[in-house]
Amino acid sequence: MKEKGKKSSGNWILRLWLSGFLVLLAVGPLCSQYREYHLFGVVVDTNKQPIASVEIILQDVNTSRNYRVKTDKNGRYVLSGLPHGRYKVTVKKDGYETRTFEWDFSTPQERMQKVEMETIILASEEMLRVAAQAKEAQQAVTRAMDLIKQNNLEEALNLLQDLAKKYPDDSNVRYLLGFTLGRLHRYEEAVVELRKVIELVPQFAPAYQQLGYCYQNLKDMDKAIEYYKKSAELDPTNSANLYNLGLILFEMSRVDEALSYFEKALAAKAEDVDTLEMIARCYINKGDLLKAVEYLEKARGYAKDEEKIKFLNKFISTLKEQIKK
Repeated sequence: MKEKGKKSSGNWILRLWLSGFLVLLAVGPLCSQYREYHLFGVVVDTNKQPIASVEIILQDVNTSRNYRVKTDKNGRYVLSGLPHGRYKVTVKKDGYETRTFEWDFSTPQERMQKVEMETIILASEEMLRVAAQAKEAQQAVTRAMDLIKQNNLEEALNLLQDLAKKYPDDSNVRYLLGFTLGRLHRYEEAVVELRKVIELVPQFAPAYQQLGYCYQNLKDMDKAIEYYKKSAELDPTNSANLYNLGLILFEMSRVDEALSYFEKALAAKAEDVDTLEMIARCYINKGDLLKAVEYLEKARGYAKDEEKIKFLNKFISTLKEQIKK
């Protein structure tokens, strides 16, 4: 009986040893697959500053097994020993947007592969809120511009007034509001809005031009000249602004100064009939009728309107008669 017991004990040990060997054989390859990829990377904000304590969660699409890692104080993370597979990745931290990715590491590896991941950029929730507001404001501004183009000024005004309450520091909203008020002949209200624009964006030439237009209609010519000149300084190619400035100066009998701005307007828009006519009028005031005729004939050559052509023909004939005398 004892011999049988010994034999039985030996068989049990042998079975246990063989079983252990089989387990090792089974575990060996399984362990190796858990050490196939070594990932490292960094998470930053939209200003390229590192973000600490960002949680990165990888979920194996096939097995639903999860792997987690957090960024350090420098925004860096390391995940070593990741098995091959396709992963759905979630990157999150309170106060920031949550982003998701698909990472494909489905190719088995005999040796661990080091992989530097593309930098992950997270926008703060505040930045996302501001961006959403900016998008909403831009859509509303586009709608207001369409209404202005359709000459539906009252509806545009209502929309822009609501926008100004919601976005008091949006220069586009303020500019269009001032522009619309000006076209509705509400010049004093327009001036208030346009002044806010140049406080927000001091280099925005159109706001100065519109201020000049409002003051011109309010009969404050000194202010009109001041703002038209500032607009011309910021944008010397705006022919309409240069023409308006020249017109005021001409009406104030500042002919030489007016002529210089009309010539600048002509350089910006060479075929403008009205500018050519005003240059001619400047030369008439200077007593140079031949030069005046030269510019009037150029104007006639570009004119398309029949009434305008008739007017210019008569004007030219009158000057030629005076030259003969």
